Amino acid sequence: MRRHLPALVALLTAIVWGVNFPFLKIGLAELSPLAFTFCRYVFMLALAWAVLAWQHRRSRQRLTVDAVDYPRLALAGILGFSLYMVLSIVGVSETTAFSNALMIALAPLFSALLLFASRMERIRPIQVAGMFLSLAGAAIFLADKARGGIGIATIGDLVSLVAAVSYAGYTVSVKPLLGRYPATVVTAYTLSIGAVPVLWLSAPALLTQDWGRVDVVGWSVLLWASIFPVYVAWTAWSWATARAGVARTNVFIYLVPVVSGVVAFFLL
Repeated sequence: MRRHLPALVALLTAIVWGVNFPFLKIGLAELSPLAFTFCRYVFMLALAWAVLAWQHRRSRQRLTVDAVDYPRLALAGILGFSLYMVLSIVGVSETTAFSNALMIALAPLFSALLLFASRMERIRPIQVAGMFLSLAGAAIFLADKARGGIGIATIGDLVSLVAAVSYAGYTVSVKPLLGRYPATVVTAYTLSIGAVPVLWLSAPALLTQDWGRVDVVGWSVLLWASIFPVYVAWTAWSWATARAGVARTNVFIYLVPVVSGVVAFFLL
Protein backbone atom coordinates (compact mmCIF):
# COMPACT_ATOMS: atom_id res chain seq x y z
CA MET A 1 0.00 0.00 0.00
CA ARG A 2 2.85 2.37 0.83
CA ARG A 3 4.43 1.71 -2.56
CA HIS A 4 1.21 2.58 -4.41
CA LEU A 5 0.21 5.53 -2.20
CA PRO A 6 1.69 8.23 -4.50
CA ALA A 7 -0.29 6.82 -7.43
CA LEU A 8 -3.48 6.79 -5.34
CA VAL A 9 -2.91 10.40 -4.27
CA ALA A 10 -2.31 11.41 -7.90
CA LEU A 11 -5.50 9.59 -8.95
CA LEU A 12 -7.65 11.34 -6.34
CA THR A 13 -6.08 14.70 -7.24
CA ALA A 14 -6.90 14.18 -10.93
CA ILE A 15 -10.52 13.44 -10.00
CA VAL A 16 -10.72 16.65 -7.94
CA TRP A 17 -9.29 18.65 -10.87
CA GLY A 18 -11.73 17.03 -13.29
CA VAL A 19 -14.71 17.98 -11.14
CA ASN A 20 -13.34 21.50 -10.71
CA PHE A 21 -13.64 22.62 -14.36
CA PRO A 22 -17.48 22.32 -14.50
CA PHE A 23 -17.68 23.91 -11.06
CA LEU A 24 -15.60 26.86 -12.29
CA LYS A 25 -17.95 27.30 -15.23
CA ILE A 26 -20.85 27.58 -12.78
CA GLY A 27 -19.02 30.05 -10.54
CA LEU A 28 -17.91 32.26 -13.45
CA ALA A 29 -21.54 32.71 -14.44
CA GLU A 30 -21.90 34.93 -11.37
CA LEU A 31 -18.38 36.31 -10.86
CA SER A 32 -16.09 37.94 -13.42
CA PRO A 33 -12.85 35.98 -13.99
CA LEU A 34 -10.66 38.67 -12.37
CA ALA A 35 -12.91 39.23 -9.34
CA PHE A 36 -13.11 35.47 -8.88
CA THR A 37 -9.33 35.23 -9.12
CA PHE A 38 -8.69 38.00 -6.57
CA CYS A 39 -10.98 36.47 -3.94
CA ARG A 40 -9.60 33.01 -4.62
CA TYR A 41 -6.00 34.09 -4.07
CA VAL A 42 -6.83 35.88 -0.82
CA PHE A 43 -8.49 32.74 0.52
CA MET A 44 -5.61 30.53 -0.65
CA LEU A 45 -2.95 32.74 0.94
CA ALA A 46 -4.79 32.79 4.26
CA LEU A 47 -5.16 29.01 4.21
CA ALA A 48 -1.54 28.32 3.18
CA TRP A 49 0.01 30.37 5.97
CA ALA A 50 -2.52 29.21 8.56
CA VAL A 51 -1.51 25.61 7.82
CA LEU A 52 2.19 26.49 8.15
CA ALA A 53 1.57 28.28 11.45
CA TRP A 54 -0.32 25.22 12.74
CA GLN A 55 2.50 22.88 11.65
CA HIS A 56 5.08 25.10 13.33
CA ARG A 57 3.20 25.12 16.63
CA ARG A 58 2.65 21.37 16.49
CA SER A 59 6.10 20.15 15.46
CA ARG A 60 8.33 23.24 15.32
CA GLN A 61 8.70 22.65 11.60
CA ARG A 62 11.05 25.05 9.84
CA LEU A 63 9.13 27.72 7.91
CA THR A 64 12.03 29.50 6.23
CA VAL A 65 13.83 28.62 2.99
CA ASP A 66 17.44 29.18 1.98
CA ALA A 67 18.19 32.37 0.07
CA VAL A 68 19.74 30.37 -2.77
CA ASP A 69 16.33 28.81 -3.51
CA TYR A 70 14.42 32.07 -3.93
CA PRO A 71 15.07 32.36 -7.71
CA ARG A 72 13.60 28.89 -8.29
CA LEU A 73 10.70 29.63 -5.95
CA ALA A 74 10.04 32.82 -7.90
CA LEU A 75 10.14 30.96 -11.23
CA ALA A 76 7.75 28.30 -9.97
CA GLY A 77 5.44 30.91 -8.45
CA ILE A 78 5.24 32.94 -11.67
CA LEU A 79 4.69 29.87 -13.87
CA GLY A 80 2.21 28.12 -11.60
CA PHE A 81 0.28 30.81 -9.75
CA SER A 82 0.75 33.94 -11.87
CA LEU A 83 0.35 32.37 -15.33
CA TYR A 84 -1.28 28.95 -15.12
CA MET A 85 -3.97 29.82 -12.60
CA VAL A 86 -5.01 33.04 -14.35
CA LEU A 87 -4.83 31.63 -17.88
CA SER A 88 -6.86 28.56 -16.92
CA ILE A 89 -9.59 30.78 -15.44
CA VAL A 90 -9.66 32.97 -18.55
CA GLY A 91 -9.64 29.87 -20.72
CA VAL A 92 -12.59 28.18 -19.01
CA SER A 93 -14.56 31.45 -19.12
CA GLU A 94 -14.15 31.63 -22.91
CA THR A 95 -14.71 27.97 -23.86
CA THR A 96 -16.43 24.86 -22.52
CA ALA A 97 -15.36 23.07 -19.35
CA PHE A 98 -14.49 19.95 -21.34
CA SER A 99 -12.38 21.83 -23.90
CA ASN A 100 -10.52 23.62 -21.12
CA ALA A 101 -9.76 20.35 -19.34
CA LEU A 102 -8.69 18.68 -22.59
CA MET A 103 -6.16 21.39 -23.43
CA ILE A 104 -4.69 21.44 -19.92
CA ALA A 105 -4.41 17.64 -20.02
CA LEU A 106 -1.60 18.15 -22.53
CA ALA A 107 0.63 19.34 -19.69
CA PRO A 108 2.31 15.89 -19.31
CA LEU A 109 3.62 16.14 -22.86
CA PHE A 110 5.18 19.53 -22.22
CA SER A 111 6.52 18.31 -18.86
CA ALA A 112 8.14 15.33 -20.56
CA LEU A 113 9.83 17.57 -23.13
CA LEU A 114 11.13 19.89 -20.39
CA LEU A 115 12.35 16.96 -18.29
CA PHE A 116 14.14 15.50 -21.30
CA ALA A 117 15.72 18.83 -22.17
CA SER A 118 16.92 19.42 -18.60
CA ARG A 119 17.95 15.75 -18.09
CA MET A 120 16.06 15.60 -14.82
CA GLU A 121 14.16 12.36 -15.48
CA ARG A 122 14.36 9.50 -17.95
CA ILE A 123 11.33 9.29 -20.26
CA ARG A 124 10.57 5.89 -21.76
CA PRO A 125 9.72 5.62 -25.48
CA ILE A 126 6.27 4.18 -24.73
CA GLN A 127 5.48 7.27 -22.63
CA VAL A 128 6.57 9.57 -25.44
CA ALA A 129 4.41 7.66 -27.94
CA GLY A 130 1.34 7.93 -25.72
CA MET A 131 1.88 11.64 -25.13
CA PHE A 132 2.25 12.43 -28.82
CA LEU A 133 -0.90 10.40 -29.52
CA SER A 134 -2.75 12.66 -27.06
CA LEU A 135 -1.30 15.70 -28.83
CA ALA A 136 -2.63 14.43 -32.15
CA GLY A 137 -6.08 13.93 -30.64
CA ALA A 138 -6.11 17.45 -29.21
CA ALA A 139 -4.99 18.88 -32.57
CA ILE A 140 -7.85 17.09 -34.36
CA PHE A 141 -10.29 18.37 -31.73
CA LEU A 142 -9.10 21.96 -32.16
CA ALA A 143 -9.02 21.75 -35.96
CA ASP A 144 -12.62 20.57 -36.00
CA LYS A 145 -13.74 23.49 -33.82
CA ALA A 146 -11.76 26.00 -35.92
CA ARG A 147 -13.28 24.95 -39.25
CA GLY A 148 -15.97 27.58 -38.89
CA GLY A 149 -13.36 30.27 -38.11
CA ILE A 150 -11.43 31.33 -35.04
CA GLY A 151 -14.17 32.20 -32.60
CA ILE A 152 -14.30 32.93 -28.89
CA ALA A 153 -14.37 29.24 -27.94
CA THR A 154 -11.28 28.49 -30.02
CA ILE A 155 -9.40 31.43 -28.51
CA GLY A 156 -10.33 30.07 -25.09
CA ASP A 157 -8.86 26.71 -26.12
CA LEU A 158 -5.60 28.34 -27.19
CA VAL A 159 -5.39 30.26 -23.90
CA SER A 160 -5.93 26.96 -22.08
CA LEU A 161 -3.14 25.41 -24.13
CA VAL A 162 -0.73 28.15 -23.01
CA ALA A 163 -1.90 27.46 -19.45
CA ALA A 164 -0.88 23.81 -19.91
CA VAL A 165 2.63 24.88 -20.95
CA SER A 166 2.85 27.11 -17.87
CA TYR A 167 1.75 24.29 -15.57
CA ALA A 168 4.31 21.95 -17.11
CA GLY A 169 7.02 24.53 -16.40
CA TYR A 170 5.80 24.79 -12.81
CA THR A 171 5.97 21.02 -12.16
CA VAL A 172 9.49 20.79 -13.56
CA SER A 173 10.86 23.92 -11.83
CA VAL A 174 9.41 22.95 -8.44
CA LYS A 175 10.78 19.38 -8.47
CA PRO A 176 14.22 20.12 -6.91
CA LEU A 177 12.57 22.13 -4.13
CA LEU A 178 10.40 19.21 -3.06
CA GLY A 179 13.49 17.23 -2.16
CA ARG A 180 14.53 19.87 0.39
CA TYR A 181 11.31 21.27 1.83
CA PRO A 182 7.86 19.92 2.81
CA ALA A 183 5.18 20.31 0.14
CA THR A 184 3.21 22.74 2.34
CA VAL A 185 6.23 25.07 2.58
CA VAL A 186 6.84 25.01 -1.17
CA THR A 187 3.17 25.68 -1.90
CA ALA A 188 3.00 28.62 0.55
CA TYR A 189 6.11 30.34 -0.82
CA THR A 190 5.38 29.82 -4.52
CA LEU A 191 1.78 30.91 -3.99
CA SER A 192 2.85 34.06 -2.12
CA ILE A 193 5.32 35.07 -4.83
CA GLY A 194 2.96 34.26 -7.69
CA ALA A 195 0.04 36.04 -6.04
CA VAL A 196 1.68 39.49 -6.02
CA PRO A 197 1.15 40.41 -9.73
CA VAL A 198 -2.21 38.62 -9.83
CA LEU A 199 -3.67 40.55 -6.89
CA TRP A 200 -2.35 43.82 -8.31
CA LEU A 201 -3.90 43.22 -11.74
CA SER A 202 -7.20 41.77 -10.55
CA ALA A 203 -7.97 44.20 -7.69
CA PRO A 204 -9.77 46.78 -9.91
CA ALA A 205 -12.29 44.08 -10.91
CA LEU A 206 -13.68 44.18 -7.37
CA LEU A 207 -15.14 47.63 -8.11
CA THR A 208 -16.92 46.57 -11.31
CA GLN A 209 -18.21 43.23 -10.03
CA ASP A 210 -21.96 43.07 -9.40
CA TRP A 211 -21.86 41.44 -5.97
CA GLY A 212 -25.63 41.37 -5.71
CA ARG A 213 -25.88 38.64 -8.35
CA VAL A 214 -23.57 36.28 -6.43
CA ASP A 215 -25.71 33.75 -4.57
CA VAL A 216 -24.92 30.80 -2.31
CA VAL A 217 -23.86 28.68 -5.27
CA GLY A 218 -21.33 31.27 -6.43
CA TRP A 219 -19.77 31.66 -2.97
CA SER A 220 -19.71 27.88 -2.51
CA VAL A 221 -17.86 27.41 -5.79
CA LEU A 222 -15.39 30.13 -4.79
CA LEU A 223 -14.65 28.43 -1.46
CA TRP A 224 -14.35 25.03 -3.15
CA ALA A 225 -12.00 26.42 -5.80
CA SER A 226 -9.83 28.11 -3.18
CA ILE A 227 -9.40 25.09 -0.91
CA PHE A 228 -9.59 21.77 -2.74
CA PRO A 229 -8.40 21.96 -6.38
CA VAL A 230 -5.55 24.39 -5.67
CA TYR A 231 -4.16 24.38 -2.13
CA VAL A 232 -5.08 20.81 -1.10
CA ALA A 233 -4.67 19.25 -4.55
CA TRP A 234 -1.45 21.08 -5.47
CA THR A 235 0.12 20.22 -2.11
CA ALA A 236 -0.91 16.56 -2.49
CA TRP A 237 0.35 16.55 -6.07
CA SER A 238 3.72 17.95 -4.95
CA TRP A 239 3.94 15.22 -2.31
CA ALA A 240 3.23 12.50 -4.89
CA THR A 241 5.63 14.03 -7.42
CA ALA A 242 8.45 14.11 -4.86
CA ARG A 243 8.05 10.36 -4.33
CA ALA A 244 7.10 9.00 -7.77
CA GLY A 245 8.59 11.58 -10.16
CA VAL A 246 7.04 14.16 -12.49
CA ALA A 247 6.67 11.85 -15.48
CA ARG A 248 4.81 9.10 -13.59
CA THR A 249 2.40 11.36 -11.72
CA ASN A 250 1.67 13.64 -14.68
CA VAL A 251 0.23 10.71 -16.61
CA PHE A 252 -2.80 10.87 -14.29
CA ILE A 253 -3.63 14.30 -15.73
CA TYR A 254 -5.01 12.46 -18.77
CA LEU A 255 -7.94 11.40 -16.57
CA VAL A 256 -8.92 15.03 -15.94
CA PRO A 257 -10.85 15.63 -19.21
CA VAL A 258 -12.61 12.27 -18.83
CA VAL A 259 -13.90 13.19 -15.38
CA SER A 260 -14.59 16.76 -16.47
CA GLY A 261 -16.55 15.65 -19.54
CA VAL A 262 -18.77 13.30 -17.56
CA VAL A 263 -19.45 15.82 -14.77
CA ALA A 264 -20.03 18.67 -17.25
CA PHE A 265 -22.52 16.54 -19.17
CA PHE A 266 -24.70 16.13 -16.07
CA LEU A 267 -24.19 19.57 -14.47
CA LEU A 268 -24.02 21.82 -17.55
